[in-house]
Amino acid sequence: MTRYLIILLVVFLTHGCAESPPAPAPDATQTPLQRDPHLEAQGRDPDAVPEAIRDALKQFRDRFACNNISGCPSEKVLLNYGWAARPFLQQVFEKAPEQAQYRSRAVRLIAELRDPLARGFLRDRLQDSDPETRAYAVFGLGLIDDRDMARLLPTIGRDDSSAWMAPVRLSALWLALRWGDASAQQAFVQQLAMLAEQQMAVQGLVWGLTLCVRDDGPRCQAALPTIARHPNFLVRRQVAKAMAAAPQPSYALGLVALTTESARSISEPAEQALRVLSGQDLHGSAEWRRWCEATQCQRAAEAAILALHAEATPTAQ
Repeated sequence: MTRYLIILLVVFLTHGCAESPPAPAPDATQTPLQRDPHLEAQGRDPDAVPEAIRDALKQFRDRFACNNISGCPSEKVLLNYGWAARPFLQQVFEKAPEQAQYRSRAVRLIAELRDPLARGFLRDRLQDSDPETRAYAVFGLGLIDDRDMARLLPTIGRDDSSAWMAPVRLSALWLALRWGDASAQQAFVQQLAMLAEQQMAVQGLVWGLTLCVRDDGPRCQAALPTIARHPNFLVRRQVAKAMAAAPQPSYALGLVALTTESARSISEPAEQALRVLSGQDLHGSAEWRRWCEATQCQRAAEAAILALHAEATPTAQ
């Protein structure tokens, strides 16, 4: 019995001490082991789009959530992210269909971010087929003070004098004025006066009025009474805002007409401006018409319109 146990012990020790065979080399064709999904869920993707930006970009591309009529709240969200939003807006532009409204709007937001790294992107947009996109590119290059634009300003947008290209011309004149060309002031106002007589000049007028209310914008007071008579809703809404920003007696007749608008976005700023001008707390278009008749408010407006047309007649730059 003892002998039998000794033999078993020898056999066990012999096999137990043998070297283990080498592990097989990994097969490159084999699928790697899946990671623990619970651990994956706790990790962070450094390339992921921040949730707030992703949601804002989704709304930005939605024509019901972002449009010229009801506004675009997502713009403010994206602008609040500063330069971090610029790459995502560039991707939106690059993937946008040619006719998408948010395509040019993305360029305008990139311009307003004033990111120096957007210089190349904005320069490439100077040859875009869409005039609003080109206008916003000029605007953006001006905001980042790209002085290489100086040599282009005398000719940019002048190859086509139509209302279609008006946004580009107005951006170029705004930038020339920003960089010290005093003659751009009169040229800008003359452009607005010319566009005010054209029903199809909506894009140019809305963009021009947007530039007018900027702190670094041209003085557009002479053109506003004429623009207030434009048949397009977007133009009238924008001119009501421009007039309300700094009311003048020459605006009174136009403002009284705007109080008849059913859209509160037009009638309310018009009435606010009239209260500043008159010093009276009147309400409703009927009361304002009576006030205008009593004060002959139309005289200042008519004089301003005649003077504007007299200045704009010689040239249409």
